[in-house]
Amino acid sequence: MNVELLVLLAGAVLIVSARTVFVLAAYAVLAVTASLLIFPSVLASPVALAFFVVTTLMKVVVAPLGVILFVRGNPTAADLRPSLTLPLRLLLAIGFALVSAAAAHIPALSAIPLQRLVAYVVLCGVGTLIVHRNVLSHILGLLVLGAGVTLAGAALAPQLPESIELGATFDALVGTFIGLALIREFATHHPALDVESLKRLRG
Repeated sequence: MNVELLVLLAGAVLIVSARTVFVLAAYAVLAVTASLLIFPSVLASPVALAFFVVTTLMKVVVAPLGVILFVRGNPTAADLRPSLTLPLRLLLAIGFALVSAAAAHIPALSAIPLQRLVAYVVLCGVGTLIVHRNVLSHILGLLVLGAGVTLAGAALAPQLPESIELGATFDALVGTFIGLALIREFATHHPALDVESLKRLRG
């Protein structure tokens, strides 16, 4: 299957699906694809390769496992509670695909490799944050944004693989461990994990 088509389908699932397991699978596809695309750039440096291995394990194995274990302990987290109807979510996913395709024709971006994929992954990450009301979706959205930033870094600064991988490692650490720890505490007071509950916490 073509890489762009695979990314397109995974990004659409992030926006359209209301089930955590499907969104998590879509994130895993994007994380693996991003890792495979930047893999050649890290081979020239042992430090970059070491960071790459750590980051890939965290994004592809540890992060999904942490989310799965969290959902098993908190069944309400299995529903991402989208704020838009299914037809609107589908239209949004199509809109993101069209906008990212149009980005390839912008003169300032046309010389950048992977610009279409980078734009689409970033838009889908933002869309995941906006569309779903379940707090867990925000962790997944941030992880998707991390994948997009990693792709952007590899495209814009391929000569700095160590810095790119160090930043990706930090993103995965914050998005997974700190995020899930915060959500676990939040779940004790608001089991529905609805982001609307966060607004009521403001003093």
